[in-house]
Amino acid sequence: MSLSKKQVGKRYSKALYEVAEEQNSVDEMLADLKSLKTVYEENPSLSFALAGRSISRTEKLKILETLKSQFNELMQDFLGLVFENNRMDCITEIADAFIEKFDEDNGIVEATVTTTIDLDEAQTQNLESVVKKRFSVNKVNLTKIVDPSIIGGVIIRVGDQVVDGSVVKRFNDIKKTLLVNN
Repeated sequence: MSLSKKQVGKRYSKALYEVAEEQNSVDEMLADLKSLKTVYEENPSLSFALAGRSISRTEKLKILETLKSQFNELMQDFLGLVFENNRMDCITEIADAFIEKFDEDNGIVEATVTTTIDLDEAQTQNLESVVKKRFSVNKVNLTKIVDPSIIGGVIIRVGDQVVDGSVVKRFNDIKKTLLVNN
């Protein structure tokens, strides 16, 4: 049974994270992986070219050398290993798993906040503070979404946890209560 891309990503990122910790280069590796992920996202055919069978190994090596040239030595060695193991199609998953581990180790969470209006800087900082306290973290990377359909209030999503303080939710809760009691 073969591993899923997500499983491969976790395994490779774990090994890379451990080596980066030993070399005190976790921050540098994080930056390199984010950059590599961006390259992959902007060039979807790159994964296919490096992992597929449409071009020769020699051509793949030329592409890989060009790609590796912009990174530090550890990342170059890592990309060589991933290439040799025919896992270049898992780069995005490896980067995601590495970022997730880094965030976990540093108390950083990704939060999505949905409101009916665009938040100003003071409101954004206030929400970040609330999320930090509620989820006991050091830093919050906040993504703001404006959705007038929630009528009012705020919906905060952190991972698989949702705090729904929207007017629509309250309205639906009241509606359910009234229907159950009748």
